[in-house]
Amino acid sequence: MPKLNHRQLLALSQQLLAAGGFPEGDSTLVAKLLVKADLRGYPGHGVTRILPYLAWLKDGTINIRERPKIEHEGKLTAVIDGNHYIGQVAAQAAMGLAMRKAEEYGAGIVCLRRAGHTGRLADYMEMAADAGMIAMGAVSVGSGTTTLYGGMERMTGTNPMAFAIPARNGQHIILDFATAAMSMGEIQKRAAKKTAIPDGVILDGYGNPTNDFKNFRGPPRGVFLPFGGYKGSGIALVTEILGGILSGNGSGKEWWDKGGHAVNGVFLQAFAVQEFQPLDEFLDRIDDLISFVKSRKTTPGVKEIFLPGEQARKNEARQIREGVEIDEATWASLVKLANEFGVASPIPV
Repeated sequence: MPKLNHRQLLALSQQLLAAGGFPEGDSTLVAKLLVKADLRGYPGHGVTRILPYLAWLKDGTINIRERPKIEHEGKLTAVIDGNHYIGQVAAQAAMGLAMRKAEEYGAGIVCLRRAGHTGRLADYMEMAADAGMIAMGAVSVGSGTTTLYGGMERMTGTNPMAFAIPARNGQHIILDFATAAMSMGEIQKRAAKKTAIPDGVILDGYGNPTNDFKNFRGPPRGVFLPFGGYKGSGIALVTEILGGILSGNGSGKEWWDKGGHAVNGVFLQAFAVQEFQPLDEFLDRIDDLISFVKSRKTTPGVKEIFLPGEQARKNEARQIREGVEIDEATWASLVKLANEFGVASPIPV
């Protein structure tokens, strides 16, 4: 796989998004978040998204003619209609509003409906953690790929849930996970590398366990399993309720036949630690907890216990030094777009 300088990849991504029709400031924001996803080891949310984003812009799934607007607002709460605008832009604005309410009132909860694909939920969690706040979020991705415990037909999307706990020096505890046993991005990465899919992740279209992505794709189409059996199944249902139903976006099944894979409903919450105790005291205790966890003995063959978010930051540091790994198919699509748009790429193509 090609390894690219992250600054050059960022410049190319921004140019491609802008040439494809994204407004200038928004193309910069989205490019930063896509490259950040690649740096942190989540290529399914990285620059591979540029091609579908531009396709959705062209077919109207992403609408840049109308901006997101606040539909309802209270002291602690708000509902934002994304108007099918660029998802990362709408979600960042929604989390910003939740944080402002948390600063003023101690907590803020904002629901976002009819937003374009919002990318990594962790990005919005990190915004709050950087400000010394605890955050949680859930997304109904507006599609049907995943069954619930005991089922073999689609019921939800790969709906993510995320949490963030602030820590000193940006070493925040950030948990962001698909409620499916594996995210679509990870599945696609393994399929591209021709790496086996583990047991307990997918069923074929007849309800049989399989490790072969081709069997999953069908026809007939298979489904993802939820993570963690009935417990993960319950969490997946909660994400559908918070992100889809509470937000007013509607559950995933309401979008399946509309190609709703790019229409997200999002629940975002931030609350200020200082409403409960002085922030420095809380951060001291988090430091102690991190030190305690890291000092515990590991099982044979395991060198280190990682906290949520830690490996992603290590991946980022390594790829900034060594270059960002991009799979061949994604790189080919970027080169093709650069040629189509006449973009003077900062990377030799």
